[in-house]
Amino acid sequence: MLALAASCLLAWGCDAERGAGESVSAVQLRHARSLATAGTGATRPAREGAPLADARAASVEAGSRAAGAPSPAPPPPEPPAAAPARRTAAKAPAKPIELMPGANEDFDPAVVADVEWALNADDENAFATLVHEKKHVLPRNCRDWRVFRKRGFAPKSALGEQVDAGALVRCGALEFLARASSSRVTHVRDALVGAGPAALPAIVASATSKPALQARGAAASRGLTLAELLPSARTGTSEVPGRVAILEPASETSVILNAEVWGDINSDGIEDLLISVLNSSDDGSYFDIRLVEVTRTSPRARLTVLAVLQ
Repeated sequence: MLALAASCLLAWGCDAERGAGESVSAVQLRHARSLATAGTGATRPAREGAPLADARAASVEAGSRAAGAPSPAPPPPEPPAAAPARRTAAKAPAKPIELMPGANEDFDPAVVADVEWALNADDENAFATLVHEKKHVLPRNCRDWRVFRKRGFAPKSALGEQVDAGALVRCGALEFLARASSSRVTHVRDALVGAGPAALPAIVASATSKPALQARGAAASRGLTLAELLPSARTGTSEVPGRVAILEPASETSVILNAEVWGDINSDGIEDLLISVLNSSDDGSYFDIRLVEVTRTSPRARLTVLAVLQ
């Protein structure tokens, strides 16, 4: 009974003595160690803050020794609390940016969404009659048009040339999209915004004569700009929003440029741009339209010409 009373008093004293964050077992262990030192004649130090618990514990301890009862065995030491496992949130790998090929607002979104269908869709009104060695053909779709043009068929009237120019832009843009893939980065989406002769490649210059054509080819092979080829060229005013107009006073010609479609055409992860280039003379005697594929590797780099389609 005395042992049971000692255990109860010990637990009661533990509750009174336990400090913030200290377990009951730890306080009990300290009491047990104090009782063990009392049996050897050691003096227990006075504890501040729990005089009543010490007095009762001492009284029970004295009674237990008088009755010959053994002192309660100290409880086994409590194992140290394991440190909480530090959770390291696994970061998901960043998803690479994917820039899908696209086209300007002149193209029907349904056409851009299904390029293969658009290339094979019949629309004879979109094409001019083409002539080669007294043979006349009327393409039905972009696939037919491309085959006939590769065979040497071409329009033979001024009106036919204008209609065929529209076919070049539409079919060439669709062919570009059919080959283009998504890209990781772009430096050409706004390449024509505010562009002047110093930002455009020399290949866009007009060439109304054979010497002018040779000079343009040489400048393009050296990577020169339009301003370096034609210092007198200057930015004009376009009648169509989004187009860039360049005036060439020396030859009385002008250039109209438009961004048609974009996408990665050479599988390097960098977006490329297809530009339509319309060259014409002020008196209407000269007319030429081409598609120029360009790219650049940084926002401040010069536009690099990848291909010219006409």
